[in-house]
Amino acid sequence: MKDKKYYIAIFNSETGEFLTQLEKGIVDIEKNPRNAELFKELNRLAHSIKGSAHVFGCDEIQQIAHRVEDMFRMIEREEISFNAAVANNLLKAVDAMKDVLAQLAQGNPVELNLPAVLNALQGPSQFPVSPLEKRVDLSGEGAKENKTVSQPVKSTARENNASVPVEEYVRVPVSRINALLNLVGEVVINKMKSSHKVVLAKRLVRFSREAQKRFSMMAEKFKETYEGQDQALIHSLDHCQVDYERIKESFKDFYDYIAFEALQMDPVVEQLQHSMKELRMLPCSTIFDGLPRMVRDIAHQQGKEVELKISGEETELDKKVLEEIRVPVIHILRNGIDHGIESPEDRVRSGKPRHGTIRVSAYQEGESVFISIAEDGRGMDLDKIKMTALKNKLLSAEELGQMSEKEVLSFVFLSGFSTSPIITDISGRGVGLDVVKFQIEKLKGKVVFETKPGCGTTFTLILPLTVAIIEVLMVQSEGKKFAFPVSFVEECTKVNAAQDVSMIEGKMATQFRGNPLPLVRLDELLGLKNSLKEETPKLKKKTTKDPEEQFNVVVALYFGKRVGFIVDDVITEESIFLKSLGEHLGKIKNVTGATILGTGEIIVVLDVAELIASSSSLHSAATRKPLILEKQGQERTILVVDDTFSTRELEKDIIAANGYKVDTAVDGLDALDKIAQTNYDLIVTDVQMPRMSGFDLCKTVKGNVAYKDIPVIIVTSLEKEEDKRQGIESGASAYIVKSSFDQTNLLDAIERLIGGE
Repeated sequence: MKDKKYYIAIFNSETGEFLTQLEKGIVDIEKNPRNAELFKELNRLAHSIKGSAHVFGCDEIQQIAHRVEDMFRMIEREEISFNAAVANNLLKAVDAMKDVLAQLAQGNPVELNLPAVLNALQGPSQFPVSPLEKRVDLSGEGAKENKTVSQPVKSTARENNASVPVEEYVRVPVSRINALLNLVGEVVINKMKSSHKVVLAKRLVRFSREAQKRFSMMAEKFKETYEGQDQALIHSLDHCQVDYERIKESFKDFYDYIAFEALQMDPVVEQLQHSMKELRMLPCSTIFDGLPRMVRDIAHQQGKEVELKISGEETELDKKVLEEIRVPVIHILRNGIDHGIESPEDRVRSGKPRHGTIRVSAYQEGESVFISIAEDGRGMDLDKIKMTALKNKLLSAEELGQMSEKEVLSFVFLSGFSTSPIITDISGRGVGLDVVKFQIEKLKGKVVFETKPGCGTTFTLILPLTVAIIEVLMVQSEGKKFAFPVSFVEECTKVNAAQDVSMIEGKMATQFRGNPLPLVRLDELLGLKNSLKEETPKLKKKTTKDPEEQFNVVVALYFGKRVGFIVDDVITEESIFLKSLGEHLGKIKNVTGATILGTGEIIVVLDVAELIASSSSLHSAATRKPLILEKQGQERTILVVDDTFSTRELEKDIIAANGYKVDTAVDGLDALDKIAQTNYDLIVTDVQMPRMSGFDLCKTVKGNVAYKDIPVIIVTSLEKEEDKRQGIESGASAYIVKSSFDQTNLLDAIERLIGGE
């Protein structure tokens, strides 16, 4: 009997897939409520979820799925109309079932307000059919008013495809696939060793042929010189010639044998390797299926109309790559809806359709997969990006004027950079595109984008099919070989020690494309030796003993930081099978894994991200000025304004627990009295309060020369787009909706606004 966890994992996996399909179907049916076949499919999914939950004893999911199934039946019988309110409650029911699954997966007891979820799915009494609403025609032929559909739409797809063989599937834990993939990696390494043996055998054949030829020449010379003197010796030489010939032929036969064996094994191993890679491959639909719901919710929240079009969802990627790109894709979509797509009114005024369009597509070219996310919104505002860069003191106006448009646009990838006029739960916190770049580069991929004012922006993620096999640059340092992942290597160059290297605060640096490049010895960074062996004097002009000495430098770039690593030699570029170090070793600093060459050598693959981070502590030139500075240590004072005692005290406790001094006020007028007496660094306020609202308080503060620089954060239950717009107009720096409120949102906003000077 298998462990209970095994069956829970099976239940979670299967039900999770059903819920994703159900969620996607609800979003689709909202756009086309006349799709009878889709209603039947959703009903079937709800029924399957209910049955599976019953078998596994998950009462919460069983009851919710049963109520969802009832809702679909009532819609089908036209007892209720399918509208936005019904869709919202059905989607909330799906969310509730997902929460239960997540708790089961973590082994936690289920915590759920089940009555509240079930009450939201009441039926006709809650969602009556309006006589003015056009009823959903599920018959496909136009059902008469006030009559239910008695004849289902027929489908002959099953009969038409009766002769098509049905693909069978088995569920296999990912851990088993990973174990097999590791074994295949060992086979690939042995194949490399076999290839190396073929090379050695070929060399032996050449050596034996040359040795046999030289011996024959020597024997003939000996015979000519000593002919008739020592017949026994001459006879022995003849035997040796025959033996040499046999050895040469044996080596040749040996070479032919192993070469033929390798020739036969190569395609088999390659096919095995390819098939094992395919086992870990999943279609992009794995992450794409959840996007329509997310886009719908964000668009509704912002009062925008957005149509999401997806193509290429059948394109396959390695499971690990898919898991890692989910967050970047979501960030780009949220950014596109918030910053890119205009409001329906603005779009109409500019001659565009009311609804914006976002196209997500995936396709494969060679060994890479391209995921494109394009929206037809307003495009990026170059002037606004420049103003934000100047405001954050990233560079001077003169330096900015010398930069190309592409260089200016690259600022959007910096951590903490945001052009949003106000911080909300969706945007403005400076977290988003930097995460995209970080995650994609971590996967050995890259992200590019194009933008055109008034036409929109397109982001393209270029990803490797798999992260198991990578291209590396082999280098040597202190007699040891190391591998740099090629995706992080910008260039290999040679630097003249006397002429090109200067000292910055006692550390080496050189000029690279017009900018200072910190130089760090790889052997020193990895601890391969304890000192620089007094090489520093060689770096001074006209004092070096060898003015022609050159350093081999590997220029590595990661997340905007560039470092030159000095190595003894740059060897070659190779394709390797990357192996993890195993749980028993754990994470080793500056190392991402290892590989075995055909010669049997074990080569350490370096973690470029950690190398650059480690070099930053050794070299000041390797660090870039952070966008958000560290707090200076002085105590900051914050005023919390809210007429509700419980909310006021909750916010006070959250903020105070993070090192801030906090005062409170019960409304806007009370707040103004306290602002006149105390120098506050920031104000957190509700909107709907007696005597003076939060909007009016914000306007009053911003209208006073003495207080206008105090940032104001609005925390309110008002979530409509016009409310947020009013918050911007009143001068607020952040707008946080209580329905999505958590302490992270509030603390992130505070840290961004007053975290440093």
